[in-house]
Amino acid sequence: MAMNQFADISKDLYTQIKVVENLVKGDLYKEARKLLSAAEATCNNLESLMEPDNRIQTNILNNRRREISWIQEAIQHNTAKAKVKPVRKPASKTK
Repeated sequence: MAMNQFADISKDLYTQIKVVENLVKGDLYKEARKLLSAAEATCNNLESLMEPDNRIQTNILNNRRREISWIQEAIQHNTAKAKVKPVRKPASKTK
């Protein structure tokens, strides 16, 4: 029973992460942050269903956590980059 639940939640988490990645690619960071929080909660639920000493489940969970951290870094990097606007110099008036 727990194995099926783990597999189902793992698939759901994978789908959530892909949706968040697509939002980040589309520069929709606010929406991505909200869904990323839900993905983190799902990741915690997945961890609670892990069987002790199951390397496959451990690897799956570690990979999903790694993907979440990469997405968090991408959001932070891109939002910081978006806040820095280039300074526009006035056009020179040469005749």
